[in-house]
Amino acid sequence: MKKQFAIGSNDVVVVTGAAGGLGGAFVKALKNKGAKVVSTDIKKGDGVDDVLDVTNYEQCLKIAEKYEPNIWINNAGLLGPGLIENIDIKIVEAVINVNILGVIYGTKAAVEVMKNGSKGGSILNIGSLASYSPTYGIGIYSTSKFGVRGFTHTAAQELRRHNIYLSLLCPDGIWTPMLKSEVDNEDAAMPFSSGKLLEPEQAAGLGIKLIEARAMTGSIPLYRAILARFAGEAPKLVSNLGKFTADMGSKTQQKYKKMLS
Repeated sequence: MKKQFAIGSNDVVVVTGAAGGLGGAFVKALKNKGAKVVSTDIKKGDGVDDVLDVTNYEQCLKIAEKYEPNIWINNAGLLGPGLIENIDIKIVEAVINVNILGVIYGTKAAVEVMKNGSKGGSILNIGSLASYSPTYGIGIYSTSKFGVRGFTHTAAQELRRHNIYLSLLCPDGIWTPMLKSEVDNEDAAMPFSSGKLLEPEQAAGLGIKLIEARAMTGSIPLYRAILARFAGEAPKLVSNLGKFTADMGSKTQQKYKKMLS
């Protein structure tokens, strides 16, 4: 992946959801490159520079105007597992609000600052392999990530004239607090179905490469991305495999559960 520029000391980066595993990995990697990093999360805590509720546009705009970033990473997200017939509507609303509205609000707030700057900017949105494929047990999450993919690719076309570049990172399941809290939840088995979860540093590393290359999309691991895209193109053909694949993930959940004990 060829670099268009290298992130360094002249760059100001806002990372949302920075208290989580992937967010923390982004913060560490970006600081190692010399960038000024503003870590935000919904609650103040260790390693959090500023409080930000990504479902509140005014707060997003306030952060953008306060720090004037030229790079913004929309990392905050929720999993919200549950079969459609059983899932609580409040969980549905929370996942959609954080995962879709949070990305839209963060992007729009960043654009308000970047389009008036001299060097434009870059925005990285965190999708998922679930952005492409039906995902048994985490359908609302998958729906939200389909939305993130559609929004990112559309906004990328519209904002190029302002020298603002959007990228979409689509990782497989990552061993972060989001999944550590779901090792006992059979509805959350699908993200474990690869047999081996990604480390946060792997996903963050690819995300930074996408920003520097001004690439529109990147997925990890590649072979799982190919399978996910095939499943998305042929949902009827693979419709009987969803529960089977989730059952495979359940076995991996047990393996990772032992790691926590």
